[in-house]
Amino acid sequence: GVKKEDLGRQDVEAVRRGCANLGRHIENVKQFGVPAVVAINHFVSDTEAEIQTVRDYVAAQGAETVLCKHWANGSAGITGLAEKVVALAETPRTLDGRGFKPLYADELPLWDKMRLVATEIYGASEVIADQGVRNQFRDLQAFGFGHLPICVAKTQYSFSTDPNLRGAPSGHVVPI
Repeated sequence: GVKKEDLGRQDVEAVRRGCANLGRHIENVKQFGVPAVVAINHFVSDTEAEIQTVRDYVAAQGAETVLCKHWANGSAGITGLAEKVVALAETPRTLDGRGFKPLYADELPLWDKMRLVATEIYGASEVIADQGVRNQFRDLQAFGFGHLPICVAKTQYSFSTDPNLRGAPSGHVVPI
């Protein structure tokens, strides 16, 4: 919610407000039964107070942070993140002891997969579509594609389809 020309000024409160979005991402990763690591994309104008606000928030969510300075230092500035990701991948460490668990079973119908992603990942209350779209889902299912995973694209600015709805909104409707 900060204007681009104001990004160079310290604004711990704006960082704190933005953490709601980050929290939803951490929550989503945890739904899959694996730990999350948060890369803090550091810019030279970021202040220690802003960075510490993110670190404190992430720690309270039960996740870890790695400060990444690839913007200034190229690949050398992201080595710490790469090492952390490799360590997590090589360690049989899960949140519940059962390992990775997908959001849905392969045999779930495509429409139900879409609904689960919209409600469980994006916080929507429902998914709506006109009959033509529903017919496409039905046809894909009938042609034998129902066992495949789905990919859902959305705006980068929000968990909703409205780029002006910031943070981690919930209860919105996803039109398809």
